[in-house]
Amino acid sequence: MEIIKYLGDILATEISISPPAARGLLKLAIKDQIGPFKKLAEIDLNDLQNVIKGSLSKRLIELEVNDPEIIIDLIENELILNQSLITITKI
Repeated sequence: MEIIKYLGDILATEISISPPAARGLLKLAIKDQIGPFKKLAEIDLNDLQNVIKGSLSKRLIELEVNDPEIIIDLIENELILNQSLITITKI
């Protein structure tokens, strides 16, 4: 899913980890929030927004990342601005 790669790259830059690690963090947050049975290709914009505000935010706080609220706001804004990536990958 392109949106995971895109958001993972942003997250990696913001918290100074590798892009694959950031994508892994996002995927773990998705599994926490949505569960293991929904495929990444079935996730919609609302699901991702809930993951970002919920599980990802919690994980960043637990990892003691500086300014997690700012990072969450940035990622959520990028998601909204680039929501067409979600639609494109579902075609």
